[in-house]
Parts: sequence; structure tokens; C-alpha cells
Amino acid sequence: MALDLTDTADLKKASANAIELHRKLHRLDSWIERLSDWLRHVESVDHDTFVGTAFQQQLWDSQTIAATGQGHIDVSAIISNVAIAERLWTLKETLLPQSITERIAWLGEVWEEISTLLEPLTTRKPRLKMYRVFASLWPEQFTTVAHYQKLQMLGKAMGLPNSSDHRTELHQRILERLDDAGVVTSSREERMTLPWVLLVHHVQDNGGGATELPSESAGDLRLNPLPAGRRRRGMLAINGSVASVLAMLEFAKGGRKRADFLEHIRSVNPKLATNSLGTNLHALIAEWGALRSSGDDLFLTPRGEAFLESGEPEEVSDWLLTQVLGFDNLLHMLKDGPLQHKQVITRLQGVNPGWTSNFAPTVLINWAKGMELAELDSAKILRLTERGQQWASRIHWTPGALAPVVKHVIDAPVASRTAQVDDLWSQLPTLKEIRTAFPEDLVFDASLIAQLHAGLWNRRHQRRHFAVLTGLSGAGKTQLAIGYAKALWADQAAEDPSERGWHVVAVQPGWHDPSSLLGYVNPIDSDVYMRTGFLEFLLRASADPDRPYVALLDEMNLSHPEQYLAPLLSAMESGDDIELHALGDEVGDVPGRIPYPSNLVLIGTVNMDETTHGLSDKVLDRSAVIEFWDINVIDYPGWEKETNLPAHDVAMVRDVLVALMAPLRAVRLHFGWRTIADVLGYVEAGVEGGELSAAEALDHSVYAKILPKLRGEDTKRLRDAFDEVARILVDRKLNRSAAKAQEMCSDLREQGSARFWR
Repeated sequence: MALDLTDTADLKKASANAIELHRKLHRLDSWIERLSDWLRHVESVDHDTFVGTAFQQQLWDSQTIAATGQGHIDVSAIISNVAIAERLWTLKETLLPQSITERIAWLGEVWEEISTLLEPLTTRKPRLKMYRVFASLWPEQFTTVAHYQKLQMLGKAMGLPNSSDHRTELHQRILERLDDAGVVTSSREERMTLPWVLLVHHVQDNGGGATELPSESAGDLRLNPLPAGRRRRGMLAINGSVASVLAMLEFAKGGRKRADFLEHIRSVNPKLATNSLGTNLHALIAEWGALRSSGDDLFLTPRGEAFLESGEPEEVSDWLLTQVLGFDNLLHMLKDGPLQHKQVITRLQGVNPGWTSNFAPTVLINWAKGMELAELDSAKILRLTERGQQWASRIHWTPGALAPVVKHVIDAPVASRTAQVDDLWSQLPTLKEIRTAFPEDLVFDASLIAQLHAGLWNRRHQRRHFAVLTGLSGAGKTQLAIGYAKALWADQAAEDPSERGWHVVAVQPGWHDPSSLLGYVNPIDSDVYMRTGFLEFLLRASADPDRPYVALLDEMNLSHPEQYLAPLLSAMESGDDIELHALGDEVGDVPGRIPYPSNLVLIGTVNMDETTHGLSDKVLDRSAVIEFWDINVIDYPGWEKETNLPAHDVAMVRDVLVALMAPLRAVRLHFGWRTIADVLGYVEAGVEGGELSAAEALDHSVYAKILPKLRGEDTKRLRDAFDEVARILVDRKLNRSAAKAQEMCSDLREQGSARFWR
């Protein structure tokens, strides 16, 4: 279970665990030793040494505190500036204020003062170098998390408000939080490095979605590239280059509605075609990683916030290098030397067989030039700049390329079709791994999980991953589906729901067409597409074909599935595209049609009663129906883990429910996990209130949760079941429930039917 860093006990535990783990994996002790040597050196130098060029060179270029970051900024003018060195010496020798509030204000003012002094001496703000200088001079006030975006991620995870007046403040607030939590470190250097270790092991997503992972060198991160098949296919050309991207992000600051953002893009560039507005928006999400969507709302990602604040492309370099097809190829091929422009175009076309013209490669080259990563001379020779060399140095892998497109997959032999989904199947965990990943509080028979797995992954059909779970209400059908989906993504957990590999759709009565699921074009404004959460999920599944995406259709037969699922059911079988609208290329960045994602998994839950609809053959033919009616009351995990009741009261509740289960199961009127949990919770609440005994509370809860579902026409089997229920309740002295059960027994015999409601 993930630890909550906002909780003091969890924070202490996480700190101890992270330090121990990092020592084993990434040589933390060696880093701390080097850090200690460096800080002692800084503290011990005299004035003349400190202001000398040799020491200033060390101070500004040392990577002992933090090796993260990239891009080279020439600070030679700063190093040779005696006035700046003298000012730093004076500040170093100044006693810091005692209160944290005054220290925060003082360091913020000093940062701004030094930043102002440096401005005329460099072409760009050397924030990383400044941070390392400040951390060297005042190590008790800084962590070793050099990247402010990541520092904000850590602060948020620790429950700190995102309202720092200055970037230096958050370092001090994080250290203060650790101190207040009673986290004990063995040295000043371990205290500095602990936040970085917490970030790596408890905050940053170390699964398949992380752009960076811990490197072999402590204090550093290495890029975590996606394979070519899962990358964004190139980049969109945007007028105005980086400046336009920043202008769009500025408008999104604080959150915006999708329609407002699209209108802003239109106002900035009136000549832009309507169907290109959404394309620009999607580029900021998928190509730059700077925006995220939540339904109809748009927000800056931490990466986008950092990019907007600094204006430096380095803030998005991790995303561009690991997520965009061709970007790493371009820098990697120029790493060893300049190339002819035409030669670069040809090589980039080899990365994606779909780039039959030079348009997409040219866009990549133009972005590299716009971000000052590459330059093209008059002889049409393309070469990396110093910044480009820094970016290229982070590419520790051989960039990949897409395989040639295989056409006519539908008509190909079974063996050929199977080969097309091998990448997806290779990503699936084994059945044993899936069972192991289920939470301990979800108790399902191993054979049931195996049935679901087999029903979803039939190699005879590359697209048909569809199962229907039916049976006892409250038996855990929804939890089984969610547990299975999470198990498929167990090593790729994501906190943000918009990044998860599963999505729950609460089906509603009255869904007579696909618009409730797939959205629709606004009938008043045909340039606006009314999106749904499922549509967002479907588009993500389509863009990430190597991983399974599980959609749970909860209570799927509250409406007719063959109506609202019609486009999916048809495309699932035929292999045709899913048509989303008929208005051309895109409406509000929603394409007119998309291929049916072979990685889409549909799991529906079904209850059969007077409020629901039966399933048509069209649905049944495409799905694996899995029915489960039996649960073992004794197996309910909450008997010991989730209750504060005395053991004898728990035993009383359990014995009554076990006794009632037998006769009710015979007539399929028995109950599931949900009812057991509700009965137990009712008894707990009744006893805690002090007005009821455990037996009285149990009597009331049986009356409220079990008896209302008893109904039926007079048959010997139903009479026997009702009589046995009444006998059990009388024997257990649950008088209120017993009286009601006896009344229903009489109705069954005298009127030919019985129900709780009269």
C-alpha cells in the first residue's frame, strides 16, 4: 500500500524506507560523502580564495549537489566578475535570521538581488547554477532537488500549500515539514538529500508513464523512453514557434474550459482553420506534455507550469525526447557531426513509413531550430548547437523506428492477425501476477479471476475483449472488474484519473443512442464537440496500442447495450472504423473516425430485475458471460480487519448471516458482500451510539437489509425457505425481524405470494 506523505507516521516510515532502499540501489553513501567534502571545502575557504577565479569556477560549475538538469549556459562572465564574488562572500558571512519567516524573506531577497546582478552577464537565467551556489552557501536551507517542478510535486505530496512566495521558500518548507514530523537524519548532508530520495521512491511515477527514472549515479535521473510504437507521431507546426506555445499556456494558467481555450487560439490566429484549433490544443497535451484535460476542463501540468515560468524548453525536454517519435532520432543522428539537410530528411522518413513527404521531418527540424537545438547554415548543413549537444547527451538509447505498415489485416490468416497484437499480449501480466495484484480485501476465487481472464483474451479474435459479469447483487461484480483492471496496470499506477488504464462508466436509463457514451457535435455550434469521459478514454487507448485499457460499464443493462454500444459492437466485429461524427477531419480536436482499438477491454456488470433490460444476441455473441452466485460468508475479510466490535458480537453477527444464507441461497434470494458489510456497519453504529445492544442492532439491520429483498409466488421450495428464515430469527431472538418473516410466511400461504412491501 502506498504511503501517504501528508501523514506524519507515514512520512517517517517513508523516509526511513527510502534512504535504506536508495543506499542499496544508487550508492547514496558515496553521494553523501562527496557532498560532505564539498560543503566542508566551501565553508573552510578564506576570503581571497573564495573570490578568486579558480574557486568561483568550482562554485558555479560543481554538480556535487545536483547533477540533474541540462542545457549549457555560459557563466564565464559571472565567474570573472569580482563584484559578484565579493557580494557572495559578504552574504555567506552574514548571520541568517532566527525565525523561518524572516529567513524565507531574506533568502528570497538575496536570490532576486543576485539574479539582477547576473542578468546582463548571460543570455539566459542560470537558475540551476544559481540554485547550486545557494545550496552550497546555505546547505541547511536547501534540499538537493534542483528542479523546481519536481520540488513542487514533492511539496504537494507532503500536503504543503502551493502558495510559496519564492522558489527558495519551498526548500525550507519541505525541510521544516520533515523536522516537524520528527524525521531523524544522521547528518546535514543526509537531511539535504532525503527530499530527493523521497521524490524518487514515493512521489515520481516510476512506472511505464515516467519520463525519468533514477540513474546509477545518486542524485541524478535518466530518461525513460517510450518505444517507437507508443509515441506521438511527430509534432504539429505552430506559427510563432515556442513563443506561441508559451502564449497559449499563459491563457490556460489557473484552468480554462475547453471551449474558451479553443476560442482563445482562434483569436490569436484568426486565419487558423476551425478543425485546426483542436489540433493545436491536442499538441499541447500529447506533444508537449504541458496541458492535461479533465472532462471539459484544461489545466497546466507541473511541466507546463515550469515551462511557462522559465520560458526554457529544457522544462519539456524529458517529454519531447521520450514521447515524440523522431525527436530523439533527429538529435541522435546529429550527435556525431553535421549532416546535409536532405540526408536528415531521408533518415527521418525511415523512422515512420507513413512520412512519405518531407513535411513531418521538416516540422521536427524547424522545432529543433526554434528551440535553439540545431542550426542550418547557408550550405544547407544541419548541426547541433551547444544546447542541442546537451540534450543529445541524455539519449542513452538507440532511437527506434516504426515497422512497415501491414495492410489488409482483417483478411489475413489467423496467424498473421495474431502477430499484429503480439506487442499488446507481451505487455499482459500472467494470470498468477494478476491474482497476486488483487488487494487483500477483495476475496475472489482464483477460478473466477481465471474465467474472466480467459473470457477477455481469446487469441482467436484480436479485437473482441468483452465480458459480462452477472449474478448476485452485492457479490462484488464491479469490484472484480476494477480489481482486474488495476492488476493489469499494477506496475504502472497513476494518481491522475486522466492517466489511468481503466475507466468506470455508470450506465444510465434512457441511453437510446451512442451519444451518451461517445459524445456528439453541438447542434447549436457545429465547431464544438460535446465530449464524454469515455471518449477521452477511447482516444487514449487508440493512441497507446501496446497497453490494455479497461472500460467498466456498470449496470450496463439499465439501458439497451445494443443501442448505445452499436458503433463499438459493429467495429469490434467487422474491423471497420468507429464513426464519431460526419463533419470531416476534426471537430474540437475529435476526429471523424478512429480504428477500433485492439487494446480496448470492455467489462459490463448486469443485474436482472424489473428495472433492467435483457441482453440481446448481438451483445451475447460478442461477449463472454460469467455468472457467479455463491459467496462464503466466512470468507468476508472484514470480520476481523474492519470492525471495532467485541469478538463475541462479531461471532453473533457472523453466525446469524451464515444461518440465513443457506435457505435463501436455495431460492436465489441470498445476499452478497455489500449486505454483509452494511449489516456489520449497522451493528457497529448502533452499539457505538449507546442506545442499542449488539443483538438489537442486528435485529434492526436484518429487518432493513435482508428481509426487504424477500418476495415470490407460493411454491413448496419458497415456503420451506421462508419457514426456515422465520425459525432462525425466532431461535436467535431477533424478535422484530422474526415477526416480519412470520407475517410473510402467512401471506405466502393465504394469498399465494409474499413480499416485504404490502
